[in-house]
Amino acid sequence: MVTDNLTNTVYFSELTRKDFPNVMDDLCGKLRKHGVEHGFLLHTKDYWCRDYMPIQVKESQYIRYLYSPDYLMDKRAYITNPDKTLAELDILTLKTNLILDGGNVIKCPHKVIMTEKVFYENKHLRKNEVISALEQLFGCEIVFLPWDRTEIYGHADGIVRWIKGNSVLLTAYEESYYFSRKFREILQRHFDVIPMKYTTRPRNRQLTWAYINFLQTKNLIVVPAFNIQEDEQALQQIENAFPDYHGRIESVNTSDIIHHGGGLNCISWNIYKSNR
Repeated sequence: MVTDNLTNTVYFSELTRKDFPNVMDDLCGKLRKHGVEHGFLLHTKDYWCRDYMPIQVKESQYIRYLYSPDYLMDKRAYITNPDKTLAELDILTLKTNLILDGGNVIKCPHKVIMTEKVFYENKHLRKNEVISALEQLFGCEIVFLPWDRTEIYGHADGIVRWIKGNSVLLTAYEESYYFSRKFREILQRHFDVIPMKYTTRPRNRQLTWAYINFLQTKNLIVVPAFNIQEDEQALQQIENAFPDYHGRIESVNTSDIIHHGGGLNCISWNIYKSNR
């Protein structure tokens, strides 16, 4: 499995450079500093390339799924078809008829974590059919987390990230104690769970989820920041969770982006390329 810590190249939608120039200048500067190759994707219709670009599982194997999210059914002009972009990048894909969002796929070496939103998106299929298809595509066990329907996107990358070995980092899911408890209970059946937490008072509970939505490559982790008290606590916890990245964890103020509904993982598509 090509996990984030193996990737060496990052792409962003061309729209991000146009609409968030200050954020992207800072972010690309951090990538250059740490020698991370990066570029911009043409032919995109929104910023969130994580969701519509294919999922790399092996060096030359990418899963091309149907990107048809329910939250864009009345805004279909924003649904990107990546085929032209993939042709320009000379990337071949393995196609599936399953409806997925890339942001709902957290890759671990021998497991994938998703929310149960995938069952709702593919309600034309039986649950066991969806599970079987996913296991065949990814070649591993799928760990399913419940979907908090107050969060319309249902993306796992706002909940949990794989660290290394059998460890995962769990967001401080402050929107719901019930779901926070359920996430931890389910993940603990499969992983050693490190929960994030914050002690600031008063706290901006609407933003703390976003710290887990960091950008990770082989050489660098970039953590979102919002010029609030929780920034430093989040950065410290991520540094503690990823000691192998000592000196290679940066932060970028993404306030301009977060108010559109996503974070750094959402706006990025990171892959492994051998022809460097």
